Amino acid sequence: MAAGAYNTNSPGWQIRQTVRQFQEWFEYQFSKVDLAGPDLPQWSWPADLARGLFWVLVGGLSLWLSWLLYRAILASWQQRQARRAAQPAPQAVPVPDFRSALAWWREANALAQAGQYRAACRALYFAALQKLHEQQRLAYDPSRTDGEYLQTLAQDPKSRPYQLLIRTHERSEFGNAAVSAEVYQRCRQAYQEIDRS
Repeated sequence: MAAGAYNTNSPGWQIRQTVRQFQEWFEYQFSKVDLAGPDLPQWSWPADLARGLFWVLVGGLSLWLSWLLYRAILASWQQRQARRAAQPAPQAVPVPDFRSALAWWREANALAQAGQYRAACRALYFAALQKLHEQQRLAYDPSRTDGEYLQTLAQDPKSRPYQLLIRTHERSEFGNAAVSAEVYQRCRQAYQEIDRS
């Protein structure tokens, strides 16, 4: 392409040229102006005063940040205390009192008649544990878990009804499983099988 073939009169090129010429004119006009500020006295800070002000500023900033940190920790602690107070206390599984297996059996029947199947199954569970204790097959220990009972009874060929009662207790007390009349009847039959043996 020849050097003379460039378009030098398009509207975009003309606008760019006009803006550039205005900028050059503006710079030229202000280059002639000599603005000298007023003569201000030159102050010099004494070195000790400057150092003192610096450390006062650092100390004040440290105190302010410490105060903010204290307030944040206090607010966090108060929120944690409020949440703890608002949380319901964990429900501990009540430790049964020492009653005979027959007393537990009677309580289970009374609870079932009242429609409280979960509590009735729990009473049958404690009746079975009391049977184990009375037969001296396994001493009752309130700190023993359902898993430990199952593990101990796993070698006993007659442990199937015990396993049913223990697993039902475990699901209802710790898994919050619903206990229906049908589940209660299975637990009742398991206990009767234990009682016959």
